Amino acid sequence: MTGLEVAARQAAKGDGQAFEAVCRALQDDVWRYCYALVGDQELASEAAQETFLRSVSAIRRFRGEAPVRLWFLTLARRASGQVLRQARRRPPTAGWAPAEEAHPGPSVEAQLLVAQLPAELRQAFVLTQVLGLSYAEAARVMGCAVGTVRSRVFRARERLVAAWTAGQREEDVNVDG
Repeated sequence: MTGLEVAARQAAKGDGQAFEAVCRALQDDVWRYCYALVGDQELASEAAQETFLRSVSAIRRFRGEAPVRLWFLTLARRASGQVLRQARRRPPTAGWAPAEEAHPGPSVEAQLLVAQLPAELRQAFVLTQVLGLSYAEAARVMGCAVGTVRSRVFRARERLVAAWTAGQREEDVNVDG
């Protein structure tokens, strides 16, 4: 059992310091997953915050049947869905648009390509390729079969390679032309 799992079990028994340690250890993964689901930094922060708010009362029900990381990511999936539903009900903010970077670097370009994937492909890709979960762990978080995760990751990779290749061809044409 890892230190994180031990801390989670202590947190479930009411140890506040252990709970804080678990939250700190998982905050980056939770935010990245929320961002992959909602596609917006502000909404991702809202969803991550909601995840940790929910975990305050829910941690007492944690039994260690699944790794605490998966447990938190499942909470994050649910919180992200709620945040998206709430965002759809809000009136749009007039006159606001995100600033575009003049010359995005390779990692920014890759993030933009991942953000353009359909939600179900993006979710599977981020869980397995960015957060490093196994296909079985990702399936557990997503609530689907392992084969579904494998298929979605495969399709996500195909789309990313195609989009990247198309972008490279466009750059070649612009340089030559």
